[in-house]
Amino acid sequence: MDLEFRNLTYTVQSRLPKGPRKVVVKGVNGRFTSGQLVAIMGPSGAGKSSLLNALSGYRSAGVTGELLVNGQPRDEQHFQKSSCYITQEDLLQPLLTVREAMDVASRLKAPKGSKAPSEEILQEMGLLEHQHTRTDMLSGGQKKRLSIALELVNNPPIFFLDEPTSGLDTVTTTQCVKVLKQLARQGRTVVCTIHQPAASLLELFDQVYVIADGLCVYQGDTSAMVPFLQSVGLPCPRHHNPADFIIEVTEHPEYITSLSEEMMNGKLYKSAKVDEAPKDPATNQLDLKISYQNNDSQETEIILSNETCTYKVAKYEDSSASVSSLSSQLSNGNSSMEWMKMQKSSETSDYSTTFCEQFLILLQRMLKQILRNKPGLCIQFVHHVMCGVLIGICFWDMANDGTQMFNHLKLCVGLVIFFAYTQIMVPVLVYPQEVKLVKKEHFNCWYGLTPYYAALTVSKLPFQVLFNIIFSTIVYFMAGVPFSVPRFIAFCLVGNVVSLAAEGMGLAIGSVFNVTNGCAIGPSAIAPFLGLAIYGFDFAHEIPLLMNILMKTSFIRCGIVAMVLTIFGFGRQPLDCKEMYCHFAKPDVLLKYLDIENSSVWLEIATMVGIMLVFRSMCYIGLRWRFAT
Repeated sequence: MDLEFRNLTYTVQSRLPKGPRKVVVKGVNGRFTSGQLVAIMGPSGAGKSSLLNALSGYRSAGVTGELLVNGQPRDEQHFQKSSCYITQEDLLQPLLTVREAMDVASRLKAPKGSKAPSEEILQEMGLLEHQHTRTDMLSGGQKKRLSIALELVNNPPIFFLDEPTSGLDTVTTTQCVKVLKQLARQGRTVVCTIHQPAASLLELFDQVYVIADGLCVYQGDTSAMVPFLQSVGLPCPRHHNPADFIIEVTEHPEYITSLSEEMMNGKLYKSAKVDEAPKDPATNQLDLKISYQNNDSQETEIILSNETCTYKVAKYEDSSASVSSLSSQLSNGNSSMEWMKMQKSSETSDYSTTFCEQFLILLQRMLKQILRNKPGLCIQFVHHVMCGVLIGICFWDMANDGTQMFNHLKLCVGLVIFFAYTQIMVPVLVYPQEVKLVKKEHFNCWYGLTPYYAALTVSKLPFQVLFNIIFSTIVYFMAGVPFSVPRFIAFCLVGNVVSLAAEGMGLAIGSVFNVTNGCAIGPSAIAPFLGLAIYGFDFAHEIPLLMNILMKTSFIRCGIVAMVLTIFGFGRQPLDCKEMYCHFAKPDVLLKYLDIENSSVWLEIATMVGIMLVFRSMCYIGLRWRFAT
């Protein structure tokens, strides 16, 4: 599958309100053929990653121009299924072994009725001996190879890689590039960005696309780059790395403009074929002859030393653009025909598995990861037990004392705040990293967003509910709340609903913001709910109707009211009075004083469930927005 782009422009909007729009890729053209390993090079900020994101479809907002596959306008939905994008950061599912990660990818991505050759892929990637190693224990090079292996499950014909050699040592970098070249030699189109490779590494790439200031300053065979620069009056010094030299050249704006005009901003392709020439009998060295041919069949000869090459330029508008393109189409005719069939087929599903299959596979993976995170489970268990014991000691046997009305309210407020703050900050800190991984897997057509979100919600329920019940049980009996089955069930239910609502709020924040911003937004977002929760307990009857309606939007307020109704409702008998007169010994007096005697604990729980659904819907919408940008 050959990729072609014409007049491709990528514009980004400033983060400031009404800020200026910046054009990072400026109407470039190009063509990447199958069977070749292509490197997109350029200085920092030149637009390498932006060009790769636009070509792969990873970024679609602000992208204009023509995108073609095998000379035909590409269908984005089918193209996304036939390509894969591997990010610069090694995003792998934690707490899974290499083999388990491959098995999950096979179950999700392998076509129906077929079984992916996971063992063969691991063998080819050199990971078979590490198949029982956890992904977080792999080295940098092994993680990169595993990222490639996971995408090889459905054998996509196009690979996009953003800085695959970033952070790797020289030996590992060379091994990684050789793996990519092997994939390209099998008929795939492999395109990757690379910053400034060594000369020995640059030789491994078949084609180089150099971009600077959003413009194409060179496109063609790697071996033709130095002769091209010499032909325009920029000779590369002997023993100088060509990659370093062309990057140094792009530091001068006038050179960027002249080179871009010479390349017609990517419409020309420089190819070079090295032929052995007879040695000069006088010097016993090769005569170097470069035949330069443009679109008008005019030739120029440039005599260099130590090599002979044929240097040809072709325009993409010409049907015989390049010999390599023709040969790749002939050698990959079957894949080209399959691509055309995919484009014409409208019945092809977006994913290889159904909604239920995706949900079950993801649920199994998430539960396995939770169970293997034993330190995290132990921390949560100890946290809930210790906090339950501490709160129980603070309010020891006070729930049946008619003289402790204010302590009763403190107990209800403390319980609800515990459930709220315990659950809101964990997703704010953890979930942003998971969003990056989910975005990559979703973009590469592993699964849909809806089954993922359903599996995420269900997988967290068992342990969250279990720990909340442990905490509630400790506090319930230590505080001396009279036992009855309906009251105990409502007590645990209120705590769990508050916990789920707070978690939904944390997920909504974590789905949109990074960890740094989320840490500031999380406490700031919950502060208004806390203010509404404790407002007006001492003058409840004087609160206006509008303020009462506003307080209903606080799930913390609803939780406190539900907790008070649970402890002092359900037909509770009068409290013990150790003094001559206890004004709040009768539970009805306290409920009337708080102006909640006509409220229902089940109505408050239903209100919290509604708020929880709003938060979780916001999380889903936030993920949709993140995946679309």
